[in-house]
Amino acid sequence: MTASSNSPNSRIFLLFFLATLAAFGPFVTDFYLPTLPEQTTDFHTSPAMVQLGLSNIMWGLAAGQLLVGPISDRRGRKKPLFWCLVLFAVTTAVAAAATEIHVFLVMRFFEGLGAAGAIVLSRSIAADRYTGRELGSFMGVMGAIQGIAPITAPMLGALIADAAGWRGIFWILFGTGVVLAFITLFVFVETLPRSRINSAQRSSIGTQRESIRESSAKLIADPVFCGIVFQQLLASGILFGHISSSPFIFRGHFDLSPELYGLTFGLLALGITAGAVISSRIDPLKALGVGAVGMLVCAVLVAVCFITNLSLWAVLPFYFLLMAFLGLTLPAAMTAALTLHRQRAGFAAAVIGSVGFVGGGLVAPLTAIGEVTRTASIIFVVCGVLLVLISFWLNRRMKLIRGDELKL
Repeated sequence: MTASSNSPNSRIFLLFFLATLAAFGPFVTDFYLPTLPEQTTDFHTSPAMVQLGLSNIMWGLAAGQLLVGPISDRRGRKKPLFWCLVLFAVTTAVAAAATEIHVFLVMRFFEGLGAAGAIVLSRSIAADRYTGRELGSFMGVMGAIQGIAPITAPMLGALIADAAGWRGIFWILFGTGVVLAFITLFVFVETLPRSRINSAQRSSIGTQRESIRESSAKLIADPVFCGIVFQQLLASGILFGHISSSPFIFRGHFDLSPELYGLTFGLLALGITAGAVISSRIDPLKALGVGAVGMLVCAVLVAVCFITNLSLWAVLPFYFLLMAFLGLTLPAAMTAALTLHRQRAGFAAAVIGSVGFVGGGLVAPLTAIGEVTRTASIIFVVCGVLLVLISFWLNRRMKLIRGDELKL
């Protein structure tokens, strides 16, 4: 018997269950990063092909966020979540056993689709159960737990890889998906009210499509929103340019061990966390501007360090600051977008969230072109220049048109 007829789940259960689901994004992208060089050898392929695995899962994470949300509004949260976790577990098992790189790459895309469902539904479930300050408090604690994932994932991945190789990491992800699927089926209680499910199922498909078209048209017609989307795309280009190139920069160029690489990656992730904390305390318009200028300056300094072959200790402070300014920008873009479109906040959040992974999908393969430190430098600087230009335009546009709406 499933838990669908039982009383609602406790707050503690939901907190840890949803935080685990929300952490899927960082874990499926960051967990195996220390092993990318080993995958190149194991599959007898190039670094570019291996990095396509990272790119493919980002495309899956982007598409899945737009697909699963509307389905869960009609069918409830429990069934879509269960089947997303089943999809994730099955495709992860196939990827773990793959002996051919193309099979691995296809499975990574479908892994992303399944993981995206977990990420989107973790937010939807929280919003079903809580409102107002209680929701804010719940999301804050969940976010703090989730924020540990990018720090711990590479370090844990390095330790597991030493004992069981990169395939061992994927078998652990498979086991995690299976456990969460069983918890969803037998413990988790549906949070979307039955009345809302029945109402959604009674409405015509044509009406729902029209609503999506109307929301899309209004978002596209807003130049400020489009500017924020483009800024999120570029900021994500820096983020995923860092993620996909970091194993080859820190393990290859600087010759760090898997364990030291994990610690270095965790340190840089702390920079993003620090920036995000500061971002929550200042006006989003100011955060976008300061973050863009800071990223450009730090990107240039990192590039100079790489070009002049300076040591890791010379590069690391500027790299940390680059990540901190990135952390300042990402939440500010989401806050600005949701503030401008409160009446369609869910759809706006899905677009912003998906665009972030689209940026990753576009940039990740580029990091394998040419010498990795120079390619990463070019990505960082180009994205930084465009971010500053868009930020200046957004600053003027927001102040002239709807600056008051961003006073949170």
